[in-house]
Order: sequence, then structure tokens, then C-alpha cells
Amino acid sequence: MPSSFQAVAAFIVALVPGALYFWSYERIAGRWGANLTDRLFRFLGASALFHAVLAPATYWFWAEQWPHVVAGDRLSFWLWPAVLAYVVVPLLGGTIVGYGTRDRTWWATIATGPDPAPRAWDHLFHGKRDGWVRLKLKSGTWIGGAYATSDEDNLMSYTAGYPEDQDLFLSTTIDVDPDSGEFILDDDGRARVAPRSGLLVRWEEVEYLQFIRIDVLPAEPGPRTQSDQGTIDHDDEGTGDATAEQYPVSDGP
Repeated sequence: MPSSFQAVAAFIVALVPGALYFWSYERIAGRWGANLTDRLFRFLGASALFHAVLAPATYWFWAEQWPHVVAGDRLSFWLWPAVLAYVVVPLLGGTIVGYGTRDRTWWATIATGPDPAPRAWDHLFHGKRDGWVRLKLKSGTWIGGAYATSDEDNLMSYTAGYPEDQDLFLSTTIDVDPDSGEFILDDDGRARVAPRSGLLVRWEEVEYLQFIRIDVLPAEPGPRTQSDQGTIDHDDEGTGDATAEQYPVSDGP
């Protein structure tokens, strides 16, 4: 019968694959565990899956190698790649699923479920998604920017993920009417982009956020937020044929 120390060691070893899997997954996709109890159940579930797959190797180790470990005998060289696989396989699996979640691939939902993001904020902004953002502040002023990578200095837009405060950095500022929120156009009918300027916004200052997907806007010369002339194509209303998603945050100040 195993001793108390062996029982504790076996319990810790049993949790390690799940812990490694979720550590590598959250390193890529975001730290979305709700609380300690929730994370513990996730560790147990993932570990159970890994142990079920590797059950033949586990039996071989317990029946053939563990007596040599207890007796202090010289161990087989093949234990080293077995231990390495015990660590690498969960890390690799979590990393692959993390990238799949960030890229919104269908196969990643097999492991994460259809709605892995804990908040609408994380669902909207995680992964590779370029677009135009218009924000109405609680002060009543409208501001706008591009959620993408700036062509001028390769500066990337960024959002804080769960469970941190919902800060938003837009790498490029778009000129909008501060009272109506309409994009201000140049003589060619293109929205004006302020050169080398970004926006850092705190979520508690925002009343409404409108996200306009870039993939359905007639941007030139390609599906980038910023053209060589520092302008963005829009129609007179500022939304073109885009799909706009608007999220109310509060009832205002």
C-alpha cells in the first residue's frame, strides 16, 4: 500500500498534465479561469484525459520501473524521454489549442466549448480582428480610431483581457465629429487619419463602443487600416457596407 507521501506525490503528479495544459493555453489565449475551484476542476478534467490516453505507459512505469526506483537501482535511459513527453505533450496541446482559440478556428471549440470567452469584451477583441472603433464617452464626446497595426511604426492596438480592467489602446486615431461621431472626410471622400497618434481609453469612461469590421469596408490599397496617404475609405455616413456592432456600457454619466 502506498505511504501518505506517495499518495500526495501521486495526487500532485496526476494534476501536473492538466496544470501544464491550461498554463500554456492561457499564455496564448488569455487567463479565463473563473476562480480557484473552477480551475481545479479544469485541471482534473484535462489531467484525466491525458492519463486515459497515456494509460499503457503509466502501467508500464508502475509495474516495471517503479520497483527499481524504490530499490534505488540504476534506471533505464528510456525513462528520460518518457518524463519529457509527460511535460511536453500537455504544453504542446495547450499551445496549439490556445492559438486555435485566438484565431477563432472551429476545431478549437472541441476542447474549449463554443463560448470560451468570459465577457463580450474578450469575445470581441481576442485574436486577429482588425476594424474601426468609434467610442462615445460619458462626457458626450465621440472619439475614433483603428484597432489594427499602424503601418507607420508597426505599433499594435491592444486590449486588456480578463480579469484585468478593460483598457483599450488604438494604434491610430481617426478624425470624427466630437458631437455626432461621424467620420470627418477629406476632399476625396476618405476618412482622415491623424498621423502618428493613438488613443488609450479606460472602459469606465465609455458609454458606447461601436466596432466596424474592416473586412467588409472598401479600403485601399488592401485590407489594412491605414493607407499610404494616411486615410481610410468610408462613405458619407462613415460606415459603408460594414457590419457594425454596438455595445452599451451604461446609461451615461
